[in-house]
Amino acid sequence: MALIHDYDFVPRAAEPGLTVEPLFSEPMYVASRLPLDPGGGSPIARCEDAAWITASPGTACHQMTVRACQAAGFTPRVRHRIDEFATVLALVAAGQGVALVPHLGTVDAPPAMTLTPVPIRRRTKIAIRSGAARHPAVTAVTQALRSTVPAELDKDW
Repeated sequence: MALIHDYDFVPRAAEPGLTVEPLFSEPMYVASRLPLDPGGGSPIARCEDAAWITASPGTACHQMTVRACQAAGFTPRVRHRIDEFATVLALVAAGQGVALVPHLGTVDAPPAMTLTPVPIRRRTKIAIRSGAARHPAVTAVTQALRSTVPAELDKDW
């Protein structure tokens, strides 16, 4: 059993031998030190000239950031590569760049930053070895996970 993520710009292909069930979907934000200029264009496009903080290359989170920026018409200029959202947000708050972060990654966000919603979703799914969904331990863990999903996240997608 595992929790897996995919994003609008980085769908996860089905894997043989796994059964995948949706758990929740959450919004994404551009995290920036200062509020983004309300001028034209998407929030991501307004960050074209900014330094970017992404996850490590080869991760879905990194691919999502690169693809979202490309969809906005540019390739991000990456300054930092960090695989942990608290550190990403600390760097954003310190003025080291901007980043795309999911809602759950913004827990305990530093006050010295701004979160601007973007039309991108991250989906968290439960992956189970095919045929194991009825095992009592798998059922118990699945129910426990479902009962802890925060009310503000989309559970029916």
